[in-house]
Amino acid sequence: MTPRAGRDLIWAINSPSLIRPPADSDAGDSALETVYSCHETDLNIDALESRLNGARTRRVGHYFEQLIHHYLDEMRGLEIVAHGLQIHEGGRTIGEIDFLYRNDHGVLCHMEAAVKFYLYLPGSNELGSQFIGPNAADTFERKMGRLFNHQLRLSEGRFPEVSQRHAFVKGRIFYHPLQPLPESLPDRLSHAHLHGSWIRQSELDLLAISSESRMFRVLQKPHWLAPEIVDVSDTTLQSIDEIHGRLGKHFAERATPLLLSILTREDRNWQETDRVFVVSDSWPQSC
Repeated sequence: MTPRAGRDLIWAINSPSLIRPPADSDAGDSALETVYSCHETDLNIDALESRLNGARTRRVGHYFEQLIHHYLDEMRGLEIVAHGLQIHEGGRTIGEIDFLYRNDHGVLCHMEAAVKFYLYLPGSNELGSQFIGPNAADTFERKMGRLFNHQLRLSEGRFPEVSQRHAFVKGRIFYHPLQPLPESLPDRLSHAHLHGSWIRQSELDLLAISSESRMFRVLQKPHWLAPEIVDVSDTTLQSIDEIHGRLGKHFAERATPLLLSILTREDRNWQETDRVFVVSDSWPQSC
């Protein structure tokens, strides 16, 4: 079985883009995942884990960037001109460029890499969005505005040699099982995005459907990327009663959303069949 870091890297490169290219080409956006691919036979797990161990983080976004850095640098052999380059103006930091790199043709490119998760909440709300992050301060529209109107433009003027700018965004949209899917999607949200589910803490009984053939795992940051695959001998998975008790205790003490993997037995492994955010009854107001 491929180690978790390798599976996360393959997911980071091969999973569907969360966004679609904009109608205009001012930002030079392109879908890099149609150009790049990653396979298990390409992996050097020791080199990958050495890089990750050298910069341990619990932040999912930073972990995702490390995976992309390893792919561009070690696996593609591209020249990384800058990574995490802070941009200053008037004595203050106004942003950070994720990657400046030269592609296979020697062209200098600016890439902004992000992994994002949003819950679809129908109806109007004070946030002005129906696609809200587990931390409700983050919405899909707010992120897209900052990404295309600010982050990708940080290289303009400062690096005139840059001729291609890319938004490399992966992630997942979570839908409530008792609510209808949206009739339309926000600008830039890809129709091919990955799906998950979300429920509130008072709806934990929804997890009990067909629970006799399921096991559960609370996913810990930064490992929110690739689907879980667990050997049948693993004893760390939890039953429906165990996960119900754990979630009940968690929400009695705090309102932080939790991300679950739901797994079903297939031959010698438990394999993920759904991914579920569980949020407090007061979400998004509680975040």
